[in-house]
Amino acid sequence: MPQKNRLSYWKREVLDKLVVLMGGRAAEELFVKDMSSGAQHDIMQATKIARSMVCEWGMSDSLGTVTYDEKTEQGQYLGMAGYHERNYSEETAEAIDKEVRKLIDEAHKRALNILEEHKEQVKLMTDMLMEFETLDSTDIKAIMDGTWNIEAKKSRVKLQDELQMNVPPPPPVPIHVPKPIINPAPGA
Repeated sequence: MPQKNRLSYWKREVLDKLVVLMGGRAAEELFVKDMSSGAQHDIMQATKIARSMVCEWGMSDSLGTVTYDEKTEQGQYLGMAGYHERNYSEETAEAIDKEVRKLIDEAHKRALNILEEHKEQVKLMTDMLMEFETLDSTDIKAIMDGTWNIEAKKSRVKLQDELQMNVPPPPPVPIHVPKPIINPAPGA
């Protein structure tokens, strides 16, 4: 199934996306033992997705297959674009907030568990990024499956550097500059 321009997502995909988005904050807590503002955008995205799951997509176990959409089209015709009206009770609003919080908290816990389970690989990956600046998919796979060999990486980097040094520069591109047209003065 094509991944671009998709119109629908499975609940398990969306839950996994929440885990990925909460991974940055979880990593800060686990490895730095502090929090930064760096995870702000991811947290905002996760919250929007969780709210959509509950309010728009009917993916809430406790609130069911109902849409709690706050947007209204009536205001558009009265010059009130952007006007929102909640069409549910305060009790339902609290239940929505509780369900959104639950989804985010569960994703955060899953992210922490995954990072804790792979703590040594994450530390090794961090060290290797500090040394090499980039890792390709082969490197990451080797780190994750325990077959990482730093000497093999060093020799690959050395070979890539040598290949780049032996590549001649591209030939200069000829530039054609047209000669100016000189119109002689009449009678000259």
